[in-house]
Amino acid sequence: MRRVPMWLGPLYALLVVTFLAWYLASGHAARKLVTGVSAFTALLAVLPALRDVLRLGRTAPEPVPSVNQVADGLAHGVRQQWEAEAQVRRLNDPFPLPVEWVAADADLVESWSHLRELVGDWPGQPPANSAWAVSAKGLAGKGGEIARVFEGVPTGRLVVLGEPGAGKTVLLIRLLLALLEHRPPGGPVPVLFPLASWDPARQDLYSWMADQLTRDHPGLQTPVPADTPQPSPGTQACALLEQRLILPLLDRLDELPEAVRARALQAINQVLPARQPLVLSSRIAEYRRALTPPAGTTVLLNGAAGIRLLPLDPAKAAAYLERDAGGPGTGAAARWSRVTASLGTGIPASQALSTPLGLFLARTIYNPRPDEHLVDLAHPDELLDQARFPSRADIDTHLFAAFIPAAYRPHPLHPTRWSPERAQRTLTFLARHLQHTLDGTPNLAWWQLPKALPKHGVAIAVGLTAGLIGGLAGGLGFGFPFGLTSGFTYGLSAGLTNGLLFGLPCAAGAALITSSAKDRNPSSGIRWSWRGKSWLIFGLAAGLGFGLVTGVWNGLAIGRDFGLAIGLTNGLAAGLMGGFMGGLRSVHPDLDKAVGPGAVLARDRRTFSVMTLAGGLTGVLALALALVIVLALALGYRVSLPTALAFELPQGLGYGLPFGLMLGVVRSVWLEFLIAQVGLAALGRVPCHFMSFLADAHERRGVLRQVGAVYQFRHVDLQRHLAGRRP
Repeated sequence: MRRVPMWLGPLYALLVVTFLAWYLASGHAARKLVTGVSAFTALLAVLPALRDVLRLGRTAPEPVPSVNQVADGLAHGVRQQWEAEAQVRRLNDPFPLPVEWVAADADLVESWSHLRELVGDWPGQPPANSAWAVSAKGLAGKGGEIARVFEGVPTGRLVVLGEPGAGKTVLLIRLLLALLEHRPPGGPVPVLFPLASWDPARQDLYSWMADQLTRDHPGLQTPVPADTPQPSPGTQACALLEQRLILPLLDRLDELPEAVRARALQAINQVLPARQPLVLSSRIAEYRRALTPPAGTTVLLNGAAGIRLLPLDPAKAAAYLERDAGGPGTGAAARWSRVTASLGTGIPASQALSTPLGLFLARTIYNPRPDEHLVDLAHPDELLDQARFPSRADIDTHLFAAFIPAAYRPHPLHPTRWSPERAQRTLTFLARHLQHTLDGTPNLAWWQLPKALPKHGVAIAVGLTAGLIGGLAGGLGFGFPFGLTSGFTYGLSAGLTNGLLFGLPCAAGAALITSSAKDRNPSSGIRWSWRGKSWLIFGLAAGLGFGLVTGVWNGLAIGRDFGLAIGLTNGLAAGLMGGFMGGLRSVHPDLDKAVGPGAVLARDRRTFSVMTLAGGLTGVLALALALVIVLALALGYRVSLPTALAFELPQGLGYGLPFGLMLGVVRSVWLEFLIAQVGLAALGRVPCHFMSFLADAHERRGVLRQVGAVYQFRHVDLQRHLAGRRP
């Protein structure tokens, strides 16, 4: 919790002195004041005592997990996540593509002799390892040999280079799963980090990786206690990085802006120690330009070997297309005869189908699904029309343009509620949103959807919504008792007046919160905890101050005794409510469970709902308890708790719901997302069931891929193609 401002103490003392001076100067008896203050002081002692009583039956606290145990839990969650993603991406359907590679060009990496000498100078390192390759040529391989090749690099640092769509990311996923398969307990955890969201000029690499870890695995936000077996400051994510228990797979350096790629390489060299293994992928031309910037000297990735992916073997690419179409001898496979015969000849179609990305797009467009008729599909022979497609770029553009309509063809097993035209409009809007509004990031995060609308418009909409809810709660809460006792007209006017008093602050506060925060992240969940006393003391002290102010105000307006009772009641209720709500703490899911966008949204929505409802219920209970205590101890009236609850129910909801609503807006982003979704759906930009659309595009259509808590387009070139289309 933040430190209490220095000016709060003098202000609080001034309020107390002012209240005492007014109270005694008015000729009021000091006995009632002493009785009320004594009751309030007794309550301060009751709450800690109650806390201690509740602790008596508790068992000993659970042992704090070590950093190695945290790494084991993270490894299970990472493996679960990427095994599911590999299945969604159909990496093994109909069979894994046998991607081949050779050693990278010598001018892009360190010399092999230097790598061996570098490792030999490390303290405690044996002079040689039987798993090391004899030379750089020993890094050549194919298919599932990537883990063996990685282990053959003496320094454990590897650069994966390839042309667009050559399969660099897929190769990193296979390496990640292979390393997890043979990972010893307590060993480093391979984690895939897409580099496109990193700004090396604004954030160092360690801080950025820690942010990515806590975004995709919220359990790593848990602070590391000082008495852990392996103490590290900060969060568990920082501890894993400091203990070198994260093996970073840095994907797609080429997706960073060209002006910062050289700086990114320098930052990696400076931040990561020499003995920190890592893998870095990039396109070849972009990597070469990053090594030799226009101004400055050549910068190599320290201690890194490299491999270069090769075009697919024509015979294996042909077998892949035919097998996906149903196998040799089928009518669908026969349609590929002219195209497969041209593979390896160097024509545009052959070049486009020499990469895993090209094969994926082609099979989606031209191969039938179960129960589809071939006459309804375009024929792959159109790819051989060099008058229509004179270059590979023309073939690529055609495949990207035909991919979305093909992905949303009617499917007998997975029917879709969105037509190809509707899906095309939505995906085009999302691509333009990522490319232009979010500066080209590939991360499609649902909590950033409000940025697609004007910032002040979203803030005003959130404020009006919060103000409407708060105003209705305040109006009904305060108008209901007056309506029963003084008539409906007076009750309605009183309710509207109090509703405005509560609704306007809610609207202003929600608008201020929404407009002032640059990057608001979703909540991972909440729980109530006794830990920490500052929230209890601050809540009760603030409540007493509120009671003094309202007591003076009501004493001047409606009489001393009744004003004092109202002031103490409101102050005590505010203190109880603030103290209880301040005990709500963030709770993070288990590390061994994968966290997807839908789960993150569900937790954030649950946080908003719980905070709002807890505020309302706490307001009712706090007002009822305060009324019983004040009337019984300060004024000598006896009121039962059920009677107080029934009497204070409307006003308690009027107090508590706006308070809980404001805390819900502070602790979650669901309300902003909901308003942005409704607004964009009304404008025809996104479907009403936006999250269902994204899940379907990922799980059923293959248009999107999932990386932790965010979605991405299947390939960044698909995103750029859609962003260049007319909206």
